[in-house]
Amino acid sequence: MKSLLFKFLTVLTVLTLLVACGNEDSSSNAKQNQEDNTSTNETNEQQEETSITVTLTKDKEAETLEEKEVVIEEGDILLDVMKENFDIEEKEPGYIMAIDGFIADEAESMFWALSINGEMSMVGASEVELEDGDIVNFDLQSWE
Repeated sequence: MKSLLFKFLTVLTVLTLLVACGNEDSSSNAKQNQEDNTSTNETNEQQEETSITVTLTKDKEAETLEEKEVVIEEGDILLDVMKENFDIEEKEPGYIMAIDGFIADEAESMFWALSINGEMSMVGASEVELEDGDIVNFDLQSWE
């Protein structure tokens, strides 16, 4: 009888330990999954939050032609972003002649003036590295 009771208690102890270990692994896995989901959500939020605003204007910003918020990754090059999000025509590589059908007509001495965050850019769109929140303006104007 003692032998049977001893075997029963041994089996019961082993089962209790197995259940306890299984629960520990489950809670550990659940915690890891929660951390992975949190990390993924934060990454997705960062990607969603990283954007710029591109505005097309005319005659020294007297008329707004188009405005668009564009999702970017920091360090993207403006010309590449423009080609991905707008219909761009170039006269030569890097020299923008038309954006979404708005044409800088050379016969009328028109060109696209570029400003970033309110300051006239000293480089072309192919050399501008973008940062989150940049405000980009292309203004169609006459050089006369």
